[in-house]
Amino acid sequence: MSIFQEGDFVELLAIDPKRRGYRFILKLAKGEKTSTHYGEIFHDEVIGKVPGSIVESSLKLPFLAMKPTLFTKIKNSRYFRFTTQIIYPRDWGLIIAFSNIKNGSRIVEIGTGSGALTIFLSSIVGEEGHIWSYEVDPKRLKIAEENLNNLAPYKNYTLKLFDPRKGVEEHEVDAVFIDIPEPWTVIKDAWYALVPSGFLIVYIPTFNQLKRIVKDVIINGFVDLKVIEGFTREIQWKPYAIRPQIESYVFSAYILFCRKSYFIPRKLFEELRERP
Repeated sequence: MSIFQEGDFVELLAIDPKRRGYRFILKLAKGEKTSTHYGEIFHDEVIGKVPGSIVESSLKLPFLAMKPTLFTKIKNSRYFRFTTQIIYPRDWGLIIAFSNIKNGSRIVEIGTGSGALTIFLSSIVGEEGHIWSYEVDPKRLKIAEENLNNLAPYKNYTLKLFDPRKGVEEHEVDAVFIDIPEPWTVIKDAWYALVPSGFLIVYIPTFNQLKRIVKDVIINGFVDLKVIEGFTREIQWKPYAIRPQIESYVFSAYILFCRKSYFIPRKLFEELRERP
């Protein structure tokens, strides 16, 4: 049976009906205490407990001590700082499901941002894989590095302060993920970086960008195109009113998947040549 140990992250969930939904994340350290709106939490009272146990604050308010998910640590803890909008879990799953990213995969990420996707990919590719992440803004990269140092499960990443439009330095990678305003500027270099039939994934917020990028990936030797828009809808679970949440995060982006090829299908090439 696992127990909480020093250095573990713990998620504390308020179980008082008046405070239900309140949660926060601690990283346990012997002798430490954390102040909250509902009293102090003494870390020594959590260390040694089984996940799912009740812990009381100094004001005798009860909390459930749970193992946090990766996204909970990103969203609800002081160990992750937001500098940009992040890619959320509903898209994380689509990205790995349709690109065959797995343990041992080698990935180039164009656009580190706050580093949330990088942290998730770190957990997927494991110690045998690696992620090279490019960022042009030094302030964003510094904060992303702090976020990764705090939350990435493995040191299987390399952060680069570099403009990818000047070239992608890695080769023989399994996937290239692009999340920048002008993704077409790095398509050709992405092709050279990939292994044969490797995946290019482009995260695109508008139809205008999508229209242009589809043409660019085709003329640069990518095939097997797929564009996905993911939807999720959280349900309010109150027994007296079970229905969709009134406030929801409906749209994130379009995700384009395609694969490196050594030829351009004639039909697609002719269509592109005939149309402006």
